[in-house]
Amino acid sequence: MKAAILGTGAWASAFGRHLCHKWERVVLWGVKPEQVDSINQTGTNPAFLPGILLPPNLRATLDLDDCLSHADVVFSVVPSQVVREVMAKVAASEALPRGVPVINLAKGFEVKTLERLSQVIDEELARSGRRAEHPVGVLLGPSHAEEVALELPTAVVLSGQPGGDWSHWQTWISGPFFRVYTNADMTGVEIATGFKNIIALAVGMADGLGTGDNTRGTIMTRGMVELSRLGCALGGRPETFSGLAGFGDMITTCISRHSRNRNFGQAVTEGTEGPQKLLERQVQVVEGVYMTQAALKLSEKHGIELPITKQVHDVLFSGKPPRQAMRELMERQLRPELE
Repeated sequence: MKAAILGTGAWASAFGRHLCHKWERVVLWGVKPEQVDSINQTGTNPAFLPGILLPPNLRATLDLDDCLSHADVVFSVVPSQVVREVMAKVAASEALPRGVPVINLAKGFEVKTLERLSQVIDEELARSGRRAEHPVGVLLGPSHAEEVALELPTAVVLSGQPGGDWSHWQTWISGPFFRVYTNADMTGVEIATGFKNIIALAVGMADGLGTGDNTRGTIMTRGMVELSRLGCALGGRPETFSGLAGFGDMITTCISRHSRNRNFGQAVTEGTEGPQKLLERQVQVVEGVYMTQAALKLSEKHGIELPITKQVHDVLFSGKPPRQAMRELMERQLRPELE
């Protein structure tokens, strides 16, 4: 069995390391020669997983066709806003084996189109006339790369389009420290795991202001309300939001020291640089920034109130002071909790 993984970042490397327990060959495709060379020559990816050794049946390549050739499944682990560009190349490649599923591991929406990433992948496959050949799925949930690389117990959700043998891939992707559940609600899974990054930004901003556990609990709980409002409006199932993709990923991302979204939110309020300057210095993509843009546009399109999302957006893109944003949230008109 061969796994083709698009990406050489932290999550791609950690996930590839995990797959090597079961899979004979795991090949990562990257675009940075220094990362590919390091993986192949030293068995490490110091830019993203310092101190972690990668197994000998994992290698990296700059050649997309080399990565795709003879693959049994393709895992897309690239940032949300380049999924379309990468998948256009994959769909056009003659090396992509007929019939293999394409499973996305990135979280978020495409800001330009407001589409879920599975829809983006689907469109690019269709554009090359290969839509019927390749079932599209997602593998998402509370899964920090640093902890997966250390083989700390992790559980995620696999969801895919009808016609894919997802129970088969559930078995192949699961391992002794990596448990995979299936969920037929791909829409809900994608919305939940993308939206929680916005709330992690909000929690980080609050932490940077010196607030406490009361504030953190409030933001997370009311954030779940916003997630449910938007998720249901877009066709997700409410029960999905109380599972691993919803509560599970929300809690993990909002409280973890590994969370780049929470950490970025904290840096915004603690530092003197503006959000855009901070973004320029980020090694890893802060997906919540893009998701904030997409969620606010979707809320306006569907007439949904997302007050936390709006304030996070205003801090990131309109220069609103974080303390003012917090005050405006607390001073909103009083109402019943379940309204």
